Amino acid sequence: MKKFFNIIAALLLAVVSTSCLDSGLEELDTYKDCDITSGEIYWRYYGTDVIPGSGEQQVKQVRLARAVQQDLETNTFYIRYTTTNIPEAERSNFTEAKAVVAVTISTAAVMKPIGDAPKLGVPGDWTKDNQYEVTAADGTKKVWTIVVEPYQ
Repeated sequence: MKKFFNIIAALLLAVVSTSCLDSGLEELDTYKDCDITSGEIYWRYYGTDVIPGSGEQQVKQVRLARAVQQDLETNTFYIRYTTTNIPEAERSNFTEAKAVVAVTISTAAVMKPIGDAPKLGVPGDWTKDNQYEVTAADGTKKVWTIVVEPYQ
């Protein structure tokens, strides 16, 4: 008898949890923007402290003071920085060849590096201009060039 009630309960649950609505739903817009909207540059370095649990040296990160400029005609995104936020003792070690860059892109878009462009969010070579393809949710694509340079 218990088995019979379990089968009835399972069938009832299957019927109740399904929906009959398959038409007349509101059509939602698909995002079509594929832009880089903001960017940051960081410097990571080893601090003097040791992490007690692992015994490894602590990694510190500093956001560099920056100014950004977006050129929509050439699809170029400029990130300009100063090293004033880096501690004096570490400042001479800074190099664009090991800087970390992070950018924000349009809603629902995806971004991938082109050629030997570094991955974003990890140390990479920013001594040269790097290109990325940004694809919007509707399939629209743009190739962006990211330029990292000192603020003057």
